[in-house]
Amino acid sequence: MPPLPRMTIGKTGTAILCSLTLLGACNSQDKKGMTKEAQLGLHLEGGLGYFTAGDLDRAQVQVQKGLALDHDNERLLLLLGDIHQQRGTTADIRAAEAIFRAHPAQHDFRVQLGLGIALERLGVLFEDAASAIRSGDRTTDALDPAKRADELESHAQEAWTECKACYLETLEIHLGNTKAVAGLVRVCALLGDEAASIRWGREYIEILKSASRVRQLELEDATLAANRESELKGAIALNDEATIKTHLHISTIYTRQENLQGAVDELGAVIAINPDLPQAYSRRAAIYFRLAQYQRASDTMNTFLKLSAHLPFDHPDIRQAYALLRRCKDALSAGDLVGSKN
Repeated sequence: MPPLPRMTIGKTGTAILCSLTLLGACNSQDKKGMTKEAQLGLHLEGGLGYFTAGDLDRAQVQVQKGLALDHDNERLLLLLGDIHQQRGTTADIRAAEAIFRAHPAQHDFRVQLGLGIALERLGVLFEDAASAIRSGDRTTDALDPAKRADELESHAQEAWTECKACYLETLEIHLGNTKAVAGLVRVCALLGDEAASIRWGREYIEILKSASRVRQLELEDATLAANRESELKGAIALNDEATIKTHLHISTIYTRQENLQGAVDELGAVIAINPDLPQAYSRRAAIYFRLAQYQRASDTMNTFLKLSAHLPFDHPDIRQAYALLRRCKDALSAGDLVGSKN
């Protein structure tokens, strides 16, 4: 894969927008008798419909037709950026960055959020490329591969630093935006600021809990339609899933920091939400072992095995579980032996 150069507004953004205008020009007069505004509305509605359905190619065609009529249309450009983000290839992420940088409404929180997401993903691409060069999984034309890896890692840090600023700007414009807060949890961790990642993680969890409480109150309405009930339950389930992932993230940081009790507490919060999640028990058992709480470690790992009965005996997780159980048994036996001697 060639290097990932940073994109400039002037050249890249203009080139993309000009190409879109050319692609859609032949269709600009298809809807005879309709005003320009009506045609734009039609293309936007069609693009949104296809985008929601996951048909990104057709969505982009509709956007291109609209941009042929109005190349500065803010809503169409936002949708085009989202289409590229959703497609997710390296070229598409580059294109999304250029579109959001050149967008005429820089005050719109969606523009800042979109740019932040693109920069976060570009940073990951830079970091992955650097790691691949260092491991030998990727070749480079650079005379000094190590120096090239350093450069790519520096580009990643630059992208994430700007990404963080975009997420913060999003929150300045749109207080409490969940995507921006979640992004700050991730990007602060990527930048190595684990304390900030934990702080934003706590805020994210509180936002999710608050949103779920509101939905739960609405569920108590006896006149609620069945489709609305299903929608609300689905939203609560998604919030629970995001909350669990955030607790697991914080637990991982605490484990790395040797704050083992903190890590255990985070896993307890996970189990309180989903008592049937195997990985919460396997992680907790490993930490209990490090805390020399061998009986707790053994009991917790047995719970993991019960929840993982569907896995084959030779599965790596099952083999690791039995290995830890043997170590717990040995530790408990050794403790009993010491006790009897005393």
